[in-house]
Amino acid sequence: MTNRKKLLSTSLILLPVCLVAQLLDPAAFKKPPTDTWPTYNGDYTGQRHSVLAKINASNVKSLGLAWTHRYDLGPQSRSQQSVEGRRIKATPLLVKGVLYFSITDHIWAADARTGRELWHYEWPDNRAIHVANRGLGMYGDWLFYMTPDNYLLSLNARDGKERWRKQVADVKQDWFSSIAPLVIGNHVITAAGNNNEIRSWLESRDPETGEVQWKWWTTPEPGEPGSETWTDTNTMLHGGGKYSLDRVLRGKG
Repeated sequence: MTNRKKLLSTSLILLPVCLVAQLLDPAAFKKPPTDTWPTYNGDYTGQRHSVLAKINASNVKSLGLAWTHRYDLGPQSRSQQSVEGRRIKATPLLVKGVLYFSITDHIWAADARTGRELWHYEWPDNRAIHVANRGLGMYGDWLFYMTPDNYLLSLNARDGKERWRKQVADVKQDWFSSIAPLVIGNHVITAAGNNNEIRSWLESRDPETGEVQWKWWTTPEPGEPGSETWTDTNTMLHGGGKYSLDRVLRGKG
């Protein structure tokens, strides 16, 4: 057997082992969440519902406290956080006995059985609007987080080390971010928010590199399909996603 054939055979043998070694099995996204909660909504149905039935209306009153743990931000971080930014609105991910959760500028991993902190990541001080963060996305061994100043951040889930950061929008133009990235296949879907009446978008990023795979605008450019349904160009370019949907529902383009 040639060296090339030996190398190919070795690669084929190792591939299943590598897939098994990943923290998050991609199949978990398509199954009702039981021992794993792999995404903000639990699974792709978006119901945020567990099919587990051992805890029910008849025995919930007998539940007792298992543990508590205080995750301290430290005096410097506390002074930099707004009240809204420090509120916990994220849904924790649960993968192989580890909880991954966030608030604005902070991400933690904790042992689900004891609450013991495994690692803590802090995003550097920034001047963004600090609204409450909604949580994390996960792909294999990697976590994804939108920083308040509009960077898509990727961490290694095993140790919390930063893999890369990619700017999604410019904070100087009043963009801010709080959403939990959504992983679909090998796409990390994300976006930024803005209170101004300007065009918004969704974009897909490569989970390995963070590079843009595609970008979809909520309203078209002048001359593109659909632009003729708007009353004028100024309205189209400053309607934003919600405003354009409202107009469609009212039959006004």
